Amino acid sequence: MKLPQLAISNRLFVLTSIVLLIFIGYKSYKSMPRSEDPFLELPKYSIVVVYPGASPEDMEELIVDPIEELVDELDDIEEIKTEITNGLAVIKIDAEFGIDYDEKYDDIVTEIGKIRTDLPPGIIELEINQYKPEDRNVVHQYALVSKDVEFRILYDLAEDFEKQLEKSNVVKKVEIEASPKEEIRISLDFQKMAQLDISLKQVVGVLQSSNANIPGGSLKSGKLTFNIKTSGSFESLDEIRDIAITAKDNQIVYLKNIATVNYDYEDSRWIARYNGQKAIYLSVYQKKGGNILKLSEEIGKKADTFKKSLPKSIKLETPFEQATAVKSRINDFLSNLLQGVFLVGLVVLVFLGWRPASIVVTVIPLSILIAIVLLDFTGYALHQISISSLVIALGLLVDNAIVVVENIIRFKKEGYTISEAAAKGTSEVGYAIISSTITTVLAFAPLALLESGPGAFLRSLPLTVIFVLMGSLLLALVFTPILAQKLIKNKKESKPPVVSKALDGFIENRYSKILTFALRRGWAVLLVGVIILIGSIMLFPKIGVSFFPTADKPMILLNIEQPYSSNINHTDNTLRYIESVLDTTDYVKSYTTNAGHGNPQVYYNRIPEEYKTYHGEVLVNFKDWEQEKFYRTLNAFRKVFSNNPNGKISFRELQNGAPFEAPIEILLIGEDLKTLKKISNDIENIIAKTKGVIDVENPLARAKTDIKVDVNRDKAAIYNVPLLDIDQTVRASLNGLTIDKVKISKEDEDYPVVVRIPFKDRPTINDFSKVSVPNANGDNILLNQLASINFDQDYAKINHYNTDRNTAITANVLNPEATRTVTEQIITELEAYNWPSGYTYHVGGEYESQSESFGDLGTLLLVALILIFAVLVLQFRSIRQPLIIFSAIPLAISGSFIALFITGWSFSFFAFVGLISLVGIVVNNSIILVDYTNQLIKEGHSKIEAITTASKRRFTPIVLTTLTTIVGLLPLTVSGTSLWSPLGWTLIGGMISSTLLTLLIVPLLYKWLTKTKRKL
Repeated sequence: MKLPQLAISNRLFVLTSIVLLIFIGYKSYKSMPRSEDPFLELPKYSIVVVYPGASPEDMEELIVDPIEELVDELDDIEEIKTEITNGLAVIKIDAEFGIDYDEKYDDIVTEIGKIRTDLPPGIIELEINQYKPEDRNVVHQYALVSKDVEFRILYDLAEDFEKQLEKSNVVKKVEIEASPKEEIRISLDFQKMAQLDISLKQVVGVLQSSNANIPGGSLKSGKLTFNIKTSGSFESLDEIRDIAITAKDNQIVYLKNIATVNYDYEDSRWIARYNGQKAIYLSVYQKKGGNILKLSEEIGKKADTFKKSLPKSIKLETPFEQATAVKSRINDFLSNLLQGVFLVGLVVLVFLGWRPASIVVTVIPLSILIAIVLLDFTGYALHQISISSLVIALGLLVDNAIVVVENIIRFKKEGYTISEAAAKGTSEVGYAIISSTITTVLAFAPLALLESGPGAFLRSLPLTVIFVLMGSLLLALVFTPILAQKLIKNKKESKPPVVSKALDGFIENRYSKILTFALRRGWAVLLVGVIILIGSIMLFPKIGVSFFPTADKPMILLNIEQPYSSNINHTDNTLRYIESVLDTTDYVKSYTTNAGHGNPQVYYNRIPEEYKTYHGEVLVNFKDWEQEKFYRTLNAFRKVFSNNPNGKISFRELQNGAPFEAPIEILLIGEDLKTLKKISNDIENIIAKTKGVIDVENPLARAKTDIKVDVNRDKAAIYNVPLLDIDQTVRASLNGLTIDKVKISKEDEDYPVVVRIPFKDRPTINDFSKVSVPNANGDNILLNQLASINFDQDYAKINHYNTDRNTAITANVLNPEATRTVTEQIITELEAYNWPSGYTYHVGGEYESQSESFGDLGTLLLVALILIFAVLVLQFRSIRQPLIIFSAIPLAISGSFIALFITGWSFSFFAFVGLISLVGIVVNNSIILVDYTNQLIKEGHSKIEAITTASKRRFTPIVLTTLTTIVGLLPLTVSGTSLWSPLGWTLIGGMISSTLLTLLIVPLLYKWLTKTKRKL
């Protein structure tokens, strides 16, 4: 290999390149975006339709079915899930990974636009959303809090603060939430209207025509052109009150004669409080690629200034901010990285001395800088995944430098000058370290191609490791020999380190004898290895399987689900009870209460619930993260709230990974709701009886009581009243009908105009007697003459799965690591259930995500093995020798399973990632051993002599590279984080077992499988 000689002869160029790398790397590090977790780009979309007053069946027929039909016809749509409740439909769409996400969003918008005019006119909101982290994840949440200040004042202040925040270059947008919208309410007196023969349709028509602001065109006069203004905007509410509706007996009937017109707030749809006081939120969103630490600093200064301008009755609070956690997390990982660097340097120092250690340690920051530059160039940020990946790669990146330095020292000991030793030592192992680096890269590379939510979450991990390894390989071949020339003495070497001498003694006195025994009694040694492998596999059921762990954050989301007929005030009363408990809990730092809506999205995979009167959510912040205290408090809450008579209270910890509905989710699919309800009751009992299951939720088990307007069709026909007019009148009268938007010039703001009958609070049954309906002759007929009012139980919630009706039974588990085991027990019961014809089930939740992800990882593991084997066949021009090298893999798996069993960690998604990574790592030692044995045979040594010599000479670098990999991982592994510790122990256990057995079994298999007279 000529590259080391070229580098030595062009050392000035190499050193100049290193200085330039340091400068560029530092600049990249300072400018790189920082966040707690990766920004997940997922092909997820949602369509939210709000149609107040509509029953789930009406929502399904009039809105959901036509929308789903269009979406289902689009290409690349993988899954459609719809939840339909009173006046609300949420259609969640999952497309296939790898498509153009923005283009698919445009397709959905275009298709919905085609039928928008065919949908009911009473829809007050139709939103089509694309899952973009910068649009969804709140990085900073403020709350304007007051006991008694009006919302109008709070909203005006919020708008002022919003404008100040949006001036920052790092802020994408600021949303004001949980503030009731102000509207112009026209409360019609239906009795007066009946006396004057004025119909609702007539009033609505006049109001809409009066608000039509049609440009009058232009008029030319001489050299000038004048624009003609017509009616224009309203100046005040008095102008609206003075709108002429009709004329009776030569007298004009104005709107003020039959209605009261004033400003009012919309009916409460989202009630928010902070620590028990009325609040509205300002949610701050970060620009993609922004630095959250910089954002926090900038908006923090603006918040301090804004606070000083507030009256004493109003406070600006911070229910949530992400920057502190990001800074702490990054500092922890950087600390792990520095600890790892120190430990790696210490190991090399102890074994090789301070001069070789200086060479190896110098390579570490340079390799990391190369990775940082490439990460920055490819658009990735510094977060827990990328920084932890640097820690994982730490022990690997020094392997090449150690092998090169150790070989240079060996040639130096044999009498070569340092220049000759540097060139010859690097060249001799050059192809071996290139091959071993490629095999490691090939183990990590398929992980970067994982097309799924978990794949998007961890994509920066394999890329970071690959960037580090390629950088370390380049430095080992071109920079390490140059440093060796300068730092390793040219004269006779001084005494080697004590540990190095001891290791040499162990090799000669102990390892040589053990190796000789292994070569003579090969079947016995192989049998021991097989027994260890079988034993470790038998441990696997006791290890258990899990998916993504909890996020270990000092906060929790507390959900309340009331009976479906509950109004928002009843839900709020239950939340006030919860607040009273939180107020007396010392460990609670603060809490944010939300009735009718979920808390703004403060974690990347927790999407809040949309408007539901029966739903409430509390974001609880604890004072710090103490695992024991956290779970003790959580269990205490469960006991206190377990017997709440007003609804179900459940708890959701924040969890890493891609989003899913619930840990356990069983979809029951079928057409008839009555049959589905019966089945759902049976399945609910099955799930509830399963050990370890909590918070079982069955939507069809909770009935909803509605008021049904039962129209007498015969009477309607006699009075000549169309059924459509009855439906529209009932809706407009009791729920209010938004007929237009009005711009008041003095206010410079658009207000929705809402028409309905007058009532102080919510309408009551008695209000139906005030409603009248016009017939075809213009006469007003009282509604109670045409219809009877009855109570009727109905289904509160209808779900669709890929356009089919279904219901979803969800549940949590006491032990998150047992989710798969518990789900499999439930599946066993489901298989034994007597399903009616046409009805079936689908398992969703964590089980589905885990099965898909583990299946993908299994495929990637197979791909990695094939690629590595192909590279080895090309390198060694043999089938047998790659098989010898591959013997390290089952030996490594044994150690991984044993390590997980001893430490008590389950086989999680990241443990699986560690196992795939291990495949590329553990074969490196075998490659170096087999390659050097081949060289010795080529030089004329006998097979046994070559095996023995190669094993003894490569013992030190193999042990040393294993030790550096292990100690580099130790700080991250022993930190006890549920995300990284399983991965770390998987690698450490596999490295230990693989190294111990590789030094015996690989020489043995080489003896058995390599022909003595073949030309290598």
